[in-house]
Amino acid sequence: MSRKDLVSPAPPPPPVEGGRTPRNALQQPATGAVARLLRSLRELPEAVREPGPGSTGLAGWFKAETPPPTDITARFREVHPRVREGEPVLPDEARRHLYLMVKGMLGDEVPGYLEDNQARLEKRGLETREVAVDTEGRLADNVKVVREALLDAIHFGRTVVLVGHSKGGVEAMSTLALYPELRRHVRAVVTLQSPFGGSVIANDLVTTPSLRRLLDVTFPSLFQGDAGSVEDLSYARRMEFVRQHPYPVDIPTVSLATSRLSRRSLMRPLCAYVHERYGWACDGLVNAVDAEVPGSRVVRLEDMDHAEAALTGLPGFSNYYPGDLTETMVALALETPVGP
Repeated sequence: MSRKDLVSPAPPPPPVEGGRTPRNALQQPATGAVARLLRSLRELPEAVREPGPGSTGLAGWFKAETPPPTDITARFREVHPRVREGEPVLPDEARRHLYLMVKGMLGDEVPGYLEDNQARLEKRGLETREVAVDTEGRLADNVKVVREALLDAIHFGRTVVLVGHSKGGVEAMSTLALYPELRRHVRAVVTLQSPFGGSVIANDLVTTPSLRRLLDVTFPSLFQGDAGSVEDLSYARRMEFVRQHPYPVDIPTVSLATSRLSRRSLMRPLCAYVHERYGWACDGLVNAVDAEVPGSRVVRLEDMDHAEAALTGLPGFSNYYPGDLTETMVALALETPVGP
């Protein structure tokens, strides 16, 4: 596969199956922050020519050190079709909790990001709140924000379900690892494509000298962000953090680990880069194995890219809708009994 093949534009999307049209369907290619981000990421070196090991051998590094997850993909495939048909799947207890939504990197730059996810929960009568993290900021700073949101909920006597996409899930988990006194107030955690072990794309960006220089210049100028927030998701940084602050396995957690290598995916250039260079299954930003939270109940899907869990109406064909996905994952998380 040539570099030209990796960066060729996605073909026009075919009709949406079942006649369903996303509310925020986009008629034009991605613009603004999305386009700038993709252009920057497509500058990754051609896989077959890049010297050095890159991220070789690092995917899933934590597997030998942490409790294994339990695969509940079959259960997901039972519940998800019912959600798509509008059947009630949430338990009665669902309305007792406050749902804190934590955006991932660049979430504030992308129109519609996590909107469908949050709107679906509210449509089901659940109370939600967006945690005001800086989506271009450092993990340590955002952990403080998540902690304050949890303390506020606790002050009002609320139990919490944390729902985080991508880096947002890492920040949610990191908060609970750092502040064990908060765990008993958290009913469940839902992580959607969160790079617990690290992001292969982030790692290659910060460990390739020419790209690191580009990142240090463009990330602050394009997004008014801190390039260190990308480095927070490198394998080295995640190894350091996780080994010092293991994620507690006593919190009911459901994690979503995905991959997709399709010409109808907006993330194809990045999925193809990772597949060609390393042979790994990737959703475009995170290897599937790195999104499997230790001790969690994991849903493994091979037909979803990194954008589909949080955005509707992207160019190209999507197999899932964020609202359906989130309702399903919350239902699965609340099936998990609370530990002793």
